[in-house]
Amino acid sequence: MSLTKFVGLLAGSTLTLTGVSYGAAEANNDTTAQINQLKAEIAQMKAAQGDQWLTEQRAEQIRGVVQDVLADSSTRSSFQQAGGATSGYDNGFFLSSADGNYKLKINALEQVRFVWGNGYGAGNNTGPSAASNNQWGFENRRTQVFFSGNVVDPSWKYLVGMAYDSQIDPYVRTADSFQILYAQVTKTLGNGFSVTVGQQNVAFTLQSQLFNAGMTQFGEYSLFEYAFGAGQQVGISAKWESDMVRAMGGYYNAIYLPGGGTANSWNDPNNQGVALAGRAEVKLAGTWDQFSKESSFKGEEFGLMAGGGIFWQTAREINNPTTAVAPLTPGTYGFAPVGITVDATAKFGGFNLIGQLLWQNSYAFDANSQNASTWGFNIQGGAFVTEDLEVFGAWNYNTIGTASSNGAANYVQVGANWYFAKNSMKMTVMGTIPVSTTATQQGGDYSANYGLLPTGVGGGTPVTGDNFGLVVQLQLMF
Repeated sequence: MSLTKFVGLLAGSTLTLTGVSYGAAEANNDTTAQINQLKAEIAQMKAAQGDQWLTEQRAEQIRGVVQDVLADSSTRSSFQQAGGATSGYDNGFFLSSADGNYKLKINALEQVRFVWGNGYGAGNNTGPSAASNNQWGFENRRTQVFFSGNVVDPSWKYLVGMAYDSQIDPYVRTADSFQILYAQVTKTLGNGFSVTVGQQNVAFTLQSQLFNAGMTQFGEYSLFEYAFGAGQQVGISAKWESDMVRAMGGYYNAIYLPGGGTANSWNDPNNQGVALAGRAEVKLAGTWDQFSKESSFKGEEFGLMAGGGIFWQTAREINNPTTAVAPLTPGTYGFAPVGITVDATAKFGGFNLIGQLLWQNSYAFDANSQNASTWGFNIQGGAFVTEDLEVFGAWNYNTIGTASSNGAANYVQVGANWYFAKNSMKMTVMGTIPVSTTATQQGGDYSANYGLLPTGVGGGTPVTGDNFGLVVQLQLMF
């Protein structure tokens, strides 16, 4: 091959390779440009909506989780209330069958207190052996256990209560001994109707609708209740409740005034020929559940209720005693043939006010002054000064003592509640102050006007006289 041909072939090969290299580079450049363009577009889209889309997606997922949790919580709550859960706590510890037809709930009330009493009206406290005008000490005021639930099906309900109280009150008539507080069976008939048989609260006063003393504002029944409450009795009663009105009434064994006996036996000589009592209430605002207790906690809605009660009974064994006996002798005098009461309760979400008025015609006070008319009133209220601290006061007046020349009763009560967990755990400090000093019966014991007013709440035993009482009480209830 000549030199000329070799040079020409080399030049052609070089041009060809150069063209191929140039074409490949150009193709690579086009691909790179397209990739860069796509990256730019993605970056632009991400900047425009990518972050927002991810945020909305996360928020939607979070909302879904929250809804699932709330639905599960609601399901668990309704499951318990509907009887689906077989054990747990729902306003009391409970055991239940899977179908809810058989259920047992356990509740309790425990009240322990320190009491200081002063009998400054006592005139016989002299000498080394005389009782002091001042006495104090601790007291297990109330220990009560309740068993409730249903059998066969939820329409058949039962309630059994046991009490061991250090002193008597309108609903517990024997001190320092175990006794039945409730023993009743209730049949729910539908449309708001129900029927109850057994030992139960006599439907009459406002506090007769409270489950126990733990639901009161003072952690203790009012002096009005001690003076006029009809307490408990064995009988049969009916109740009807609508959204605005409820009424209840029954036929009972003897309806005793405080200081009377019990007459729980069917053939007790103190039973009456007929003993009827009833009560009606109109709820003008709020819910019925608000009025299952007396205090009005902050944040609760406004509630207003008006009510009234009446009892009437024909005296049989007790009508014409052959011998005169001292006033308020239990089992001998302790009846009133007729009584009427009216009351109103207002709740303002942190403040409450209660007013009660009662008149009765009574055989209870003097063998020589039968058919004595007596009357009394109670004004009571409380206000929360903080979320957990409530101050309260009450003024109670009655003319019971005038029927036996014992003088009118006139008391003022003041105090405060410190709530740790509403009524489930609270501490109460309360002072009871006698305003008048006209009492003469029982050595000047002012509490004689009430028949069974306990010591520490104005009661005169063991220190006679017009008594000031101071109570510091801790309450546990579940």
